[in-house]
Amino acid sequence: MRSDQREALVQWLRTELGWAVDADVRIARIGTGHSRAMLRVEVDGTPAAVVRLEQGGVFGTSGVEECRVMGGLAAAGFPVAQIIADEPTGSVVGFPFFVMAFIAGAELADERAFDEPTAASFVTELARLHRLDTAVFDDPAYAFDLRPTSPSDATPIQIERWRGAYRAASARPIPLLEEAAAWLHRHAPPLERLSVVHGDAGPGNVVHAGGEVVAVTDWEFAHLGDPAEDWSFCLTMRGGRTMARDAWLALYAEHAGVVLRAEQWRYWEAFNLFKGACANRTCLTLFTSGVNRAPNMAIIGTVLHEVFLRRLADLITR
Repeated sequence: MRSDQREALVQWLRTELGWAVDADVRIARIGTGHSRAMLRVEVDGTPAAVVRLEQGGVFGTSGVEECRVMGGLAAAGFPVAQIIADEPTGSVVGFPFFVMAFIAGAELADERAFDEPTAASFVTELARLHRLDTAVFDDPAYAFDLRPTSPSDATPIQIERWRGAYRAASARPIPLLEEAAAWLHRHAPPLERLSVVHGDAGPGNVVHAGGEVVAVTDWEFAHLGDPAEDWSFCLTMRGGRTMARDAWLALYAEHAGVVLRAEQWRYWEAFNLFKGACANRTCLTLFTSGVNRAPNMAIIGTVLHEVFLRRLADLITR
């Protein structure tokens, strides 16, 4: 963040949150993710807030929607950070952002430090998320951008969402992604009930303390859909650095009653690789256009995109 952007943000925070003109306000980046910059704000040496700042539309997700959905989750009693202010226009620092109350707890870049009791707490909270009454999101103040008209529409809508994201970021169709979309449509499992799906579920997206989850974070991929997407994502995309597969499966069964068949695991691993490959493609466009010149944007949009494509090809061509 440039010095002029930092000063503009500080002045906006003073005005919106009523901080004294002479208060010592300091900002430092704390997030390690790619889609949003996470900024810790201290006032007179005390942590006071966290700013979640968009970075040019990374992964084709919207901070405005994320802010709404987090409001709905809080209204439903799910543990998320309280939203205390938001700036959806991008007029202050060039990108939209929202401000959350600071939550004390461990913020770990190294997911291997996520111990088994905390993992059990996380699994319990994820299962609770999937059981939430989605009626709260009928309120326009909390609404998702995409609302399936029936459970059977949910997965096809998400397939097309991600196909649209990659197409918008690509000069020409990518044959493997087109074939994968067709495969996912053909094999989409039936769904009887819509659930809130985190979309990026795993050890890196929680604040925790004393073996308990204090808050679940990073909701930019959240949507209404099939809970199996989250269980698969944690198992195959996020949790491997924390615990072995069998340990996760044991926690799923014990704390969430989740036991999926082999073909279900295969489908949702393919779906998450497709989602990831499509989302990663947006980073290359942002890099080449100059919107976001961070080196990790080029790496995600090329190397990581191709890694996901190779894994995806292996799954859908068995």
